[in-house]
Amino acid sequence: MSHYQNPRGGGRGRSTRGRGAGGRANSSYSQNSSSNPPVCRFFLQNRCSFGDQCRFYHPKDFDAASIQMQVPPSGGTLGYVAKKRQFDPNKSKAIDMAKKAQDSEPRPYADMEGPFYSLDIECVATGYGMSKKHRTPCRVALVRDDDGEITTVLDECINLEGVEVVSYMTELTGTTKEQCLDPNAKTLEEVREMVKTELGNTGVLVGQSISHDVDWLGLEEGHDFRESFCTSIIFRQRIPKNLNSAGNEIKRLEEADSDSKDPKEVIDKSTHSNLDEADDSNLPIPTRYRIFSLRHCCIHLLGDDIQDGSHDPVKDAKYSLLLFNKYRKAPVAMLRAVRDSLHRAPQTPSFASMNPVLDGVVLNTFGYKMKASARFIWKWWITHKNRR
Repeated sequence: MSHYQNPRGGGRGRSTRGRGAGGRANSSYSQNSSSNPPVCRFFLQNRCSFGDQCRFYHPKDFDAASIQMQVPPSGGTLGYVAKKRQFDPNKSKAIDMAKKAQDSEPRPYADMEGPFYSLDIECVATGYGMSKKHRTPCRVALVRDDDGEITTVLDECINLEGVEVVSYMTELTGTTKEQCLDPNAKTLEEVREMVKTELGNTGVLVGQSISHDVDWLGLEEGHDFRESFCTSIIFRQRIPKNLNSAGNEIKRLEEADSDSKDPKEVIDKSTHSNLDEADDSNLPIPTRYRIFSLRHCCIHLLGDDIQDGSHDPVKDAKYSLLLFNKYRKAPVAMLRAVRDSLHRAPQTPSFASMNPVLDGVVLNTFGYKMKASARFIWKWWITHKNRR
């Protein structure tokens, strides 16, 4: 005979299966018990239906600090107040070191001269992968800055007659099959020549990841336009590559009483001109850049969500120019505040992160795993069905 007793009771009756720390069904505590019962978490969420008859404690003066230790941390309960992360001065110094290094970086974009243009291209899928060979341009937009007023120069859909398209991805591109098969739509070569004619050899292209759009049209810098600039360089945040390792390194240097390198002093003397990579040759810690999307910048700097639905290349190009004009000559202190606000803001999900697979087309690396899982499940189901 076993002497083991089920701690939840010997039967499966409802009287022994309460709602946890709250509600009337759990009889582990009594309002008249000599020991203090736990706080009713349903009361903390303002949804306890038992009122004074509840078997758990309802505090008279609701004070989250006073009841923090009484409510267990289960599943994101609103009444539970998480402990604050302990401040690490070494990590703080590493973060500040990366920021000072970025403050001292050259800013060639502040002295650039126009005329400024912004180019944006949307693509349809010609294959089911996410590589460039599985995409082709379907819509091209070009806008120009006319002394602060942004004008649409070109907005053309590409004639895709004769191109094998597996998905127009209308939810993402905003382009439909009818637009791309319109007999009046121009070919990619015609649109390319229109862009070249407008830019001449003096136009400056700016935009988020503008090099991708330049490659899609097959434009040549220095021949079809003067130069290009990626606006993400203005807003990116320089941070330690690994914060824990950076904090440990700062601690080690201080304990060894070593003279840590001053990033500002060293970088001012540096001839580093590569804006794509962080120059860590004169820093005791490795750093990296966190890049923010155009949508993230517009939401938190301009208060406008430009991609709440399908993408509009005209709108994307206009807002790229707007952000460029507003912040390219901003002082260093203002740029640091802007970058900090973008870094601390909640992450803005992209369309690809919310939809890894669209019409069978993979939009990010996780989409490959989803499709592989779907094939495995389908194969298992066919095998199981045939056995029956």
